[in-house]
Amino acid sequence: MQPKHPWLQKCIQKLEELPQIETTTIIEPFLEKILADGLLTIYTPHNKIQYLVEIKAPITLDTVDSNINYIHHLKEKLSNDQRTLLITDSLSDAVLDSLLENNIEFIDTTGNIYLNNSSLYILVRSSSTQSKKFLSAPKITTSTLKVAYALLQDPSILQYHNFDYDLEQIVNVPGIDYTDYTIVKHSILKIIANAASVDYETVKCSLETLYQLNYLQRQRSGTYRIENYTKLLERWEMGYIENLRPELLIGTFSPRENIDFKDISDRILAIAQNQKIIIGGELGAAIFTGYLKPISMTIHIPEEENYRVITTMLRLKPDPKGNIIIFKQFGNKNQPQYPSSKPVADPLLIHAELSLYPDERLKETAKRLYEKCIIPYQEIAEMV
Repeated sequence: MQPKHPWLQKCIQKLEELPQIETTTIIEPFLEKILADGLLTIYTPHNKIQYLVEIKAPITLDTVDSNINYIHHLKEKLSNDQRTLLITDSLSDAVLDSLLENNIEFIDTTGNIYLNNSSLYILVRSSSTQSKKFLSAPKITTSTLKVAYALLQDPSILQYHNFDYDLEQIVNVPGIDYTDYTIVKHSILKIIANAASVDYETVKCSLETLYQLNYLQRQRSGTYRIENYTKLLERWEMGYIENLRPELLIGTFSPRENIDFKDISDRILAIAQNQKIIIGGELGAAIFTGYLKPISMTIHIPEEENYRVITTMLRLKPDPKGNIIIFKQFGNKNQPQYPSSKPVADPLLIHAELSLYPDERLKETAKRLYEKCIIPYQEIAEMV
């Protein structure tokens, strides 16, 4: 099962904060021969309503008309009992008004909701409502996200093979007591701390937080295992985009000369190995899948590296609309677990970056990347 898009996760969360609302989601690009991003089912105490989900990049006054026309065109292909729901990032008041005037049902990531059908009517303007449902829940910090990333990349790290013992077996073996088992748990936490580049106590707190939020399952031995890999991946991607990514972002750049994207790509790949740079985004996805013709990339540089050295070597200039984004690396495992002949970022990082731009070419690429590179991680999580 593919993970839900981070915006879809956030919108569903906002919807389920309303009383007596539950949902289920199927992530499948082709539903009844209609190209869509998934099927959302909303349950109320008396009804069940299904929507074909369309995830669209942030909608502005410049693009709202084209999006309205697209939704109307899609509705013409549907039967009378099929409905379309627009999912997007934060909407301005002017765009909200335009969507409402054209009866386009939508949810955005800030909690603006408009559902209007014979079974259900909901209109929420997020500025007038504040959810208190999750105020007491444990908080996922950027340090927790770094720990979660280490677990997603190597699920066996929680059950490290040298220390995978059952507590009862240990205490019943002559010469081994509980103190020895404490050393085992301490060793596991140290391995995770090294992978995530956080301290020992942060790992302990982060694992407890993920357990309290039902992303981890506690074993009789006192160790953990991932409860549901896809759910943890979804939560990590949402947290990465909202919190960790902005913390790591250095800036957006473009080449000083008017050169072809392939030429700048070749130049970056040529110097990446010596500079400990790893490549993500569209270029990284293209390297992994062989499917995409990239037009942008992300560069992840060591935290201690001066980014100006890199931008000077590559002759890059700051440009808010540029197609080269530079990030600081975090932790010690930003590269894939398995060997690669090219300096690419881990598929988890690349998949999260692709989800920021929900157009058709990147959706298909993300699907291929997930099936080729991330499912093997998931299979390990299910075995340990």
